[in-house]
Amino acid sequence: MTATYKDLIDTVIKREFGILGRDRMMGILKDLKMEVDAAGLLKSNGATISDLERLLQLLSEKYGAVAVMGCKIAVGRMARESNLELPTILK
Repeated sequence: MTATYKDLIDTVIKREFGILGRDRMMGILKDLKMEVDAAGLLKSNGATISDLERLLQLLSEKYGAVAVMGCKIAVGRMARESNLELPTILK
């Protein structure tokens, strides 16, 4: 299966629900106007690399580089397998 930027964002969201907690992560998503369903999955199928970068940038600003570094392995692997470009913050 080929991953999309929505899948990459969903991976970040799921991971950070477990690390930061649902309330904190929902606050970030609200700030970015990213809507999620009850399971915490992004509602929009039209997510882009810019959306992923905005999410990771805000995570870094609010919770430090460690929050982003933890996403780097899983998201990087999915992106490579699907030939998706990674945002600068993950390079």
